[in-house]
Amino acid sequence: MRSMLSSAWAHDRAAELLEDMAAVHPEEAEAHLQSAERQRRWAENDRDLVERYAPRAGDPDGL
Repeated sequence: MRSMLSSAWAHDRAAELLEDMAAVHPEEAEAHLQSAERQRRWAENDRDLVERYAPRAGDPDGL
C-alpha cells in the first residue's frame, strides 16, 4: 500500500510542477494544465485503490 501512496504523492507533485510550468510558459499553458489534470486524476485513483484494498483492522483476511 505504501507504493500506491507514494505513487499518489508523485502524481500530486507532478501536477504541481505542471501547473507552475503553465504559469511560466503561457503559450503552452493549456497542454500543461491538461497534463496536470491527468496527474491529479491518477493520484486520486491511487488513493482510491489504497482505500479499497488496504487491510482492515480486525479482519483476519485483511479485507
